[in-house]
Parts: sequence; structure tokens; C-alpha cells
Amino acid sequence: MKRIAAAITAATLALALAACSDSDSGSGNTGSEAPQEGYLATDLSGVKKVDEIAAMVPESVAADGKLTVGTNIFFAPAEFYAPDGVTPQGYDIDMGKAIAQVLGLEYEVQQAEFASIIPGIGTRYEIGIANFTINAERQETVNMLQYFEAGSAWAVPQGNPKGFDPADVCGKVIGVQSGTYQDEVLAEMNTTTCASNPIQVQQLSEQSAVTMRVASGQIDAMYTDSPVADYAASITDGKVERVGEVEDSAGFGVVVAKDDAELTAAIEAAMNHLMEEGHMADIFATWGITEGVSTKVAVNPAS
Repeated sequence: MKRIAAAITAATLALALAACSDSDSGSGNTGSEAPQEGYLATDLSGVKKVDEIAAMVPESVAADGKLTVGTNIFFAPAEFYAPDGVTPQGYDIDMGKAIAQVLGLEYEVQQAEFASIIPGIGTRYEIGIANFTINAERQETVNMLQYFEAGSAWAVPQGNPKGFDPADVCGKVIGVQSGTYQDEVLAEMNTTTCASNPIQVQQLSEQSAVTMRVASGQIDAMYTDSPVADYAASITDGKVERVGEVEDSAGFGVVVAKDDAELTAAIEAAMNHLMEEGHMADIFATWGITEGVSTKVAVNPAS
């Protein structure tokens, strides 16, 4: 397994932004293109098809030999474009490939707006892997299979020039990726604690664009998943930095259609296999993450 390489720099953000014009094309990309300098991926050569697990895949999925995965490739280090601007990479990308390999299927990732993925599960996408925070609202419409746990974090421009305080966010200009858990939290705060002095929320469809606004000092802070905030700091050479403590620790899950018990069971079995064999830990270690990785899948855990 590899660790985060110095070759992955702030240029990743610029390339991701350059690709934003195609951010909702829905075009398939297996990530099989020849990688260029700065590309990083877990070595999955040891992940093999497991016949008894592959046999659990429903015919509706197995028929074309592909596992079609909906994701939003603008949320480093979970999923984002390599410096070539084309090849997806990240721990969710590696995990999706590994799941497909265990099932004996080709991995096909479909780029989409984050908020449109869950509505498309079971029709446009067979599963969704996009760093989805597990919550009761989402569990009403999809099954969620937990593989990771982290929290929310605030990040500011280097040196925190505006003295942003996570305990005093009302009236501040805050960036957030639309459709995320943090987006929902900010909206709730504007109806409760900040009703008289609302947060000026800047919702953007790609996390890379949010990070860029923080790095350039255009906004007071951003609110995102804690590993995303940490990764943003690392690839911007400190132009973005964390402030405050990690909040609202929660699980993250792969999503499967609520009424598809067969596929849910197959994905659960594949993920448990990856965890038992140490592949899941390897995937996250590739991206510098060693804490919060599940050792057994929890299906629809309490949120």
C-alpha cells in the first residue's frame, strides 16, 4: 500500500475545478485510463472474486457484468479526479473497485450531482458510494451499509485572518457542498440559533470549489467532513487550516435500494470480506486514514 504522495498538490484542486463543466454529465468512467503523475490508488491486486459472494448478486445486476456506482467526484480524499482531470481516485473509488472485484463484476462509476445520487439508486445506479453520512432521513429511502466513521469540521484560511470562531457562526460567510449533512446543519441553524442573524451560506456543487474559496480567502470558513478538511489542508500547503474540534461524529455508508434485499446482502458480504482480509484498512491507509474504519458492516445503524 502507498501513502499520500507529495505529487498530489494544490494542482489537484485546479484540475478538479477545470473538470467542473462536466460535473453532471453522468458519463461512465471505470478509472482504467493510464494514470499520470500524481495519480494514487490502493494496490488491489490481492482482491479476488469470491464465488460464493458473487453468486449472491441478483441477475438484474449480474446480467451486464457491471456494478454501476453513482458518485460525486469532487470530494477529496473520498473521490476526486487525478491530475489528468479524467481519472477518478480516492478511498471511495478504491473501495468501489474492490467491492466489484469480490463480486466478479466490472466497476463502472457514474459522475453526478451529489444530491441526485440517492434518488437515482435502483434505477440509474445500482449502488451509491459518495461519502454519504448515515441519517434517519436517508434510511427511509435507501439501505445504508456503514464502512467508516468520522465527524464534521470547520476550516478557515491560513492564520484565520477574520478570527472565525466555530462557537459564533451566525452572520458569517460559510461555504459548504450542497446536499451534504453539513449543508443540512447550516440550514437548520438558520431557522434556530441564527434566525435573527443568518449564516451567509455559499452552497457549491463541488467540495473542491468550496476549498478553493477558503484557500483564497473569499469566505470566512467552510464546513465539511473532518477527513476532507484535513486533506484540504495538506494539498493546499497550509492555505486551509482546521479550527475547533471535530463535531457530530457519524457513520458513512454505501447506499443500496431499500427494496433490493439481494443486492444489499451481496454488497454487505463483499464489504465484510474486504474488512476481514484487511483490504478495507489498506484502502484507507493509502489515503492517510487509520482511525474510524469499520471492521464489520453495520446495515442501517441507528444515527
